[in-house]
Amino acid sequence: MSETRALRDRLEETQAELRRAKEHLDKLRAHQARERESLQQQLEAARREVSGLRGRLEATESAGREPSPTGQVLPGPVVGERSEAATTALVALARNPASLESALPALSRLLKLAPVDVRFRLAPQPPKVLARLPIAQAAELRAALREEGFLAVAYEVLPRGAGGWVTVKRFELDEQGLSLEGTRGESLQVRSAELRLLMRGRRASTQVETKQEEETHYHGGRRHRIHKTVEEKRHVVENFVWVLGKGCRLAFTQATQFTGLGDLRTFTVHENLQRLMGELQRRAPHAVVDERFLQMPRFVMPLVDPERSQELLAELLFQAVDEGLWS
Repeated sequence: MSETRALRDRLEETQAELRRAKEHLDKLRAHQARERESLQQQLEAARREVSGLRGRLEATESAGREPSPTGQVLPGPVVGERSEAATTALVALARNPASLESALPALSRLLKLAPVDVRFRLAPQPPKVLARLPIAQAAELRAALREEGFLAVAYEVLPRGAGGWVTVKRFELDEQGLSLEGTRGESLQVRSAELRLLMRGRRASTQVETKQEEETHYHGGRRHRIHKTVEEKRHVVENFVWVLGKGCRLAFTQATQFTGLGDLRTFTVHENLQRLMGELQRRAPHAVVDERFLQMPRFVMPLVDPERSQELLAELLFQAVDEGLWS
């Protein structure tokens, strides 16, 4: 009898656990649906903006082919001009709220999200991305969060390659800083006093290569050659040290030559990056050090392209450091 009761109790516990798991899964699905709808709306807005700009460009080009009666240049979009409506910024919390339960009502009101969605936004490590909005709205949300006592930061999401990052080809260290040459021929002098954030980590990615293969088949006594395109996927893990400071974004990677380390130079990229990190820390003891990406080579952040998650987290972290919210 006691064994039957124990089995019944165990069965009830398992059923209760399954119910809780189902409820959590339903909430997660609902959250993902809302996130998908929000991103779809942003995508449609961006498409409308691009369509409008394309129309203006075509109109300007058509007008440019016909001389103006007054000989004046007709107004039109500036080459390289970015539309304010098409530019967005991330808003994030630099630090966890002192009490999540007491912070939920205010965050839910400011973000216009259900408390369960706010909990999902607060799940990753800080800085925690809360929203991605047009720049003006992002600035308003950041200010509103600050007024409520939240340590919020905002960062404009620039197009890939437009953030001023320099991949270092070679460098020289001295007590005042470092001089370096980028892989694109850039030449920079950076003072140690200007360094604010040092990040060491790894980046995991999948590279797809295509190649042509030839297959030979025999049919009816004849040989037939078939050419086809084959994709090969390679999983690559690259080590890096990122250095962020006033006006500089430096990436020391597999492409870097480490002769600038002098006697400290060793035989592997991993060890050279580790020794470089130590030297930069010695020269800039005031700089914040973050090594979380050593354990998270595949880091995913909400509301951004997964391929840029590490880069954008670094930028948000730099904003927090620069504003005195992170040390």
